[in-house]
Amino acid sequence: MRRHAGFLALALLLAAPLLRGADDEVTLRGEVVDVACYGKQGVAKGTGAAHVSCAVDCAKQGKPLGLLTDGDGLFKFVGEYTENNNAKLLPFVGKQVEVKGKRDRYTDYTVAIRPTKISVVK
Repeated sequence: MRRHAGFLALALLLAAPLLRGADDEVTLRGEVVDVACYGKQGVAKGTGAAHVSCAVDCAKQGKPLGLLTDGDGLFKFVGEYTENNNAKLLPFVGKQVEVKGKRDRYTDYTVAIRPTKISVVK
């Protein structure tokens, strides 16, 4: 029993930083990318203007999109913006954007963002 209690205490201690600030709005900047293509092809072939049409086709099929940031990595989008096969995200695919929203997690427990506002960065 002690072994389980110790494990539970350790798990809670490690999870505390992840839970802290979950309700705080964050602002992230980066490129809206197709998660699958970026994962398979990397930055060189899975991002940028040359990959926009492929990413839009995937997004229209309901495949996940994400925000690729310079310092924080890839955040998958969740929530209202992903409804109707990413309808609200389609205009932003391949563009540099600023996303305001709340940190979240995707169904596979990877990091995500639940946007409240997205705007193109010049």
